[in-house]
Amino acid sequence: MKVAIGLVVVASLAACQSVSDVVPTGQGTYLVGANVHGGLKSDAEVTALSIKRGTEFCAAMGKQFELTQSSNSGTQGWTPQQSQIMFRCT
Repeated sequence: MKVAIGLVVVASLAACQSVSDVVPTGQGTYLVGANVHGGLKSDAEVTALSIKRGTEFCAAMGKQFELTQSSNSGTQGWTPQQSQIMFRCT
C-alpha cells in the first residue's frame, strides 16, 4: 500500500516536457520554445531546455549560439511553464 501511494506521488510530480523545432524569424534570428507540464522545474531549467536546443542548432552549422531575448510564463508546480527564446548563430 505504501509503495502504491509513493508511486502515485512520484507520478504526479513527474514532468512532461517538450521542446519545439527551431523556427527562423528573419534577419538571421530564430525562435524556439519549451513547455513543461507538471513537475517542479524552475524557470531557469525550462529556459535551459530552449537554450540547449538553440545551442545544438548553431553547433550543427559550426556557429556559436547568441541569446537575444527570452521570456517565461506559468507557475512552477501549479500551471504549465513555457519558455521562448530568440537567438542568432554567429
